[in-house]
Amino acid sequence: MFKLFILIKVELIKIFAKPRTYIGFITVGVLIPLIMVLIRWFGFALPEYYLRQLSQNFDMQGSLVNGYLVSYYLMSILWIHFPFFIILVAGDSFAGEDSHGTFRLLLTRPVSRIQVLTAKYISTFIYTATMVSFLGVISLGSGNLLLGSGDLFVFDKGILILSQNEAVSRFLIAYSLAIFVQLVVASLAILLSTISENPVGPIVGSYAVIIVSIILSMIKVDALRGLHPYLFTSYFDVFFAPFADPIPWKEIWGSVFALFKFGVLFFILSVIRFVRKDITS
Repeated sequence: MFKLFILIKVELIKIFAKPRTYIGFITVGVLIPLIMVLIRWFGFALPEYYLRQLSQNFDMQGSLVNGYLVSYYLMSILWIHFPFFIILVAGDSFAGEDSHGTFRLLLTRPVSRIQVLTAKYISTFIYTATMVSFLGVISLGSGNLLLGSGDLFVFDKGILILSQNEAVSRFLIAYSLAIFVQLVVASLAILLSTISENPVGPIVGSYAVIIVSIILSMIKVDALRGLHPYLFTSYFDVFFAPFADPIPWKEIWGSVFALFKFGVLFFILSVIRFVRKDITS
């Protein structure tokens, strides 16, 4: 166990020593506050459909726009693009070692391949959880600082009004689920990284798989409905579920279990591939 902790520490040092690791942090740290500043200066126009719903049910005074509403809106936009930041690091985990010719040196140490694989998984998961948490802190923090707080209006099959305290708890659940979703993304990228000897392959390949799977899972065609349960992207929107009333816990746990099975499958395939891999560099 002590050797595993040492390996995890070494892998974390490797991850955070690479410039590409900070691309996601810099992008989120600059883009999200910039969006909040622009909304504060120039305003934020709710879609016409939402405005019609409000006018039919409420006599509105003032603005609905606050940090919680914009953070929720950004979640709906970024969920397709955010995995790229995870793939950028996870896809380099094994292929990077191959391209730099350091695997043979690494495996001369008194550690097993399973321990090396587990350490890379855990360290990548730590980065993933940190990246998603950073997104949540920056989004909610800059939103509340620049746009203020207040009730959250959720537009989904009607209008749901969440108090400030309730909105915070729902966001905590949502970002926790988002971390779990991105862990599955990281598992896929690591699997492809064990196969390739160049980091570009796993990065491009993982993102391509995700985009194609998202397209297939969103197409409402009878011929493809039977395929949807076998696409892990069909469960990617689970972190929107906490913004319903009541929270559909049964649906959430079903999606979490499905994602867990995909994650375990990717891990098992990674183990099989890496244990049998012929290290020549």
